[in-house]
Amino acid sequence: MFADKNLIIERLLASNLFLDRDIYRILVNSKSRFNWKVSYKYSDLFIISNADISSKIPDTLIGFYNVIEEFIKNNPVFAKTFNTFNVNEQFPEIIKEMCYGSEMFNVGPMASIAGAVCEYMAEELSKKNSYLAIENGGDIYIKSRHDVIAGLFLKSKYFNNNLKIRIKKEFLPCGIASSSGTLGHSMSLGKSDLIVAVCKSAILADSAATAIGNMINTKDDIEKTLDYFKAFEKILGMVIIKDDKIGLYGKIELV
Repeated sequence: MFADKNLIIERLLASNLFLDRDIYRILVNSKSRFNWKVSYKYSDLFIISNADISSKIPDTLIGFYNVIEEFIKNNPVFAKTFNTFNVNEQFPEIIKEMCYGSEMFNVGPMASIAGAVCEYMAEELSKKNSYLAIENGGDIYIKSRHDVIAGLFLKSKYFNNNLKIRIKKEFLPCGIASSSGTLGHSMSLGKSDLIVAVCKSAILADSAATAIGNMINTKDDIEKTLDYFKAFEKILGMVIIKDDKIGLYGKIELV
C-alpha cells in the first residue's frame, strides 16, 4: 500500500499487454519481463522494463508532481499560456527544459507536460536499465539496445491501425510524441488526424508534435509543414496524417 491513495500501480502479465488501451496511443513492441500500468492524478502511464523498478516508481512520479505543482502555484501563468515562458536559472531543471522546448517550437510550456513526465521519470528509472519504455497518453520515452517498432493508432477510414514506424538503435534513447486535432484530448489548433514527432528528448518531441499539428488543417498543408520543420535539427523524424495523405520525414521508416 502506498502512502498516497491517489497512486495506483498494477503489474500486467504479458498475456494482458495492450488490452483495452486507448486507440490514440502509440505502442512499442516489447518482450520485457516487467510491465506496469500506473495511475496518479492526471497521469496514466504504461511502463515497460527489463528490471523490476516498481519500488522506484511511486517516489519518482510523486516527485514530478511536487515540482510542477509548486512551480505553478507560484507561477500560475505557466499553466495557462499558449506563448513561450521566459527561463529563469533558478527554475527547477525540468521546468527549464519545458521552457526551452516551448521557446524552440513557439508553443506554451504545458504543451510538453506529458513528455516532461516521461523525461523526469526516465532520469531515475533508466539507471542500470538497458530497456525502458514510459508511455503517457501518446508520448513515450524509449531506451533500448535494439531497434524499436512503434504502432501508430488513429481513427481513419483511409488508414488502419497496422501503421508502424521503426527507429534504429543508434537514435535511442529518444522521445516519441503524438498529437491530433480530430482524436483524443490533446490540445491542437490544427485538424490533423495524427502527428508523430521523434526527438532525443521526450519534452522536445511533445512540443514539436504540438507545433507541427497546429499547422495542419487540410492535407495540402502536409508538404509545406514538413519542409518548414526539416530545419529543426532536434527533430529526428516526423509523421503527418490527414485524410488520405501521409507525410514522412527523417530517421524513421514505415514498416
